[in-house]
Amino acid sequence: MSLGVANNIALGGLRFTSQGTRVVAENLANADIEGYGLRSTLATGTISGGASTVARNGAVIRDVDPVLLAAVRSADTVRQSAQIETAALSELEQAYGLPGETGSLNDLFSRLDANLHQAATTPDSPAALQAVAQDAERIAAKFNAIGQHIQAMRQQADTAVETDIATLNTQLERVASLNKDIQRQTLLGGTPFALMDERERVISDIATLLPVSEIPRDNNRVMLVTARGEILVDLDAAEFGFTATPGIAADDTRSSGAVSSISLNGRELGLGDRTLAGGKLGANLAVRDTIAPQAQSDLDRLAMDLLTRFAGPDADTSLAAGELGLFTLTSGTSFPADPTGAAQALRITPMIDPADSSSLWRLRSGLNAAMPGPSVDPANLSRMIDALSDPRTLGPGLPALSMAENISETLSRVATKRLGAESALAYAQASYTAKQETLASRGVDTDAQMQDLLELERAYAANARVLTTIDDMLRQLLEI
Repeated sequence: MSLGVANNIALGGLRFTSQGTRVVAENLANADIEGYGLRSTLATGTISGGASTVARNGAVIRDVDPVLLAAVRSADTVRQSAQIETAALSELEQAYGLPGETGSLNDLFSRLDANLHQAATTPDSPAALQAVAQDAERIAAKFNAIGQHIQAMRQQADTAVETDIATLNTQLERVASLNKDIQRQTLLGGTPFALMDERERVISDIATLLPVSEIPRDNNRVMLVTARGEILVDLDAAEFGFTATPGIAADDTRSSGAVSSISLNGRELGLGDRTLAGGKLGANLAVRDTIAPQAQSDLDRLAMDLLTRFAGPDADTSLAAGELGLFTLTSGTSFPADPTGAAQALRITPMIDPADSSSLWRLRSGLNAAMPGPSVDPANLSRMIDALSDPRTLGPGLPALSMAENISETLSRVATKRLGAESALAYAQASYTAKQETLASRGVDTDAQMQDLLELERAYAANARVLTTIDDMLRQLLEI
């Protein structure tokens, strides 16, 4: 091998080690940066006299596993959805209150039943009658509070969708802009790795909102598509539309047009559309349009059951058939044509004021009684006790139970859904964590980078020694 070839090889080695050192330093400096793609240096070589030489130049590549990255994003999409649904069901369960918990719906009905029995034992006691009236007032207030809480959940979900849609449109535009910058940088012969890192972070944020797939394009561009295959981003970005609904009421539904749907480039995305099958957007829509309305329906069934039990002559002989009794509605004293929102409208009859003892005799003698009856007659109070314990069904396919049992059964269904959601969340969290850890292991390993740095230092020293030796040899030749 000539001195010239040896000199070229050594100089190439110095350039390679210099570039490798810079890449290692960059990797170590960004080891904790999310979305940073590991940089690696690939050696190329030359052929001299039929034999391969050592490394001469290095090509820097960005090492990211697209399959693993897609799996992590998909797992995160599912996890985000499970978190929102679990939180909504837990919040709903807390609104009812746990069985035995002071102030829970179960507890309030247990107290009403106990105080009705006490009043039936001592019908001439104003204190016993007042306790019944106060319990009834607390129950009506509890129904109101639960119903209002359910609508607040819907309103919160609607607001969250509006915020997320604005964020999504901004992020899609950001990806489109980065695509153009990356393509320009690539065509000009530059290294767009920093831009690609930023794009990866933005796409991962988008994946928390809805499921997306990333497809490589020319010149380091990517195309984002939905689960239905609709293009979200290439050189240009798609646009999602949504209009928030202020003051959502119990009877406001998507089918009636009272609440807005999400649209993609003008196409309305229906309930259950695959485009939104996961992520925050789909989960919040499910809370607004499915979970909360179902909870409202269940609560309204309980409210109607309560109204029915205390209505008519079976519960109070002074009442006409179909006339509401101790529990009534703000809209009137008859059953509503549409029970939706009955829980929020529930109240005790204005004929009884728990704070005014002069009206409490009506609990004993009848709401429409012209005058107080015998103070020791517990018949009307006994009818109320029977009304609470009478087995009645909340709807087709449901068992006939007492009022307290119907409440427990309704809460049990909520708890079952919440446990199912928690189980799904635990699985989604475990899946995401496992895949995220695998992806992280493909990232910057500081120990491995330090080992590479030591090897580069040794290679640098060896190549520098070759150049020194060549210099000494040339000096000796020149001195001959």
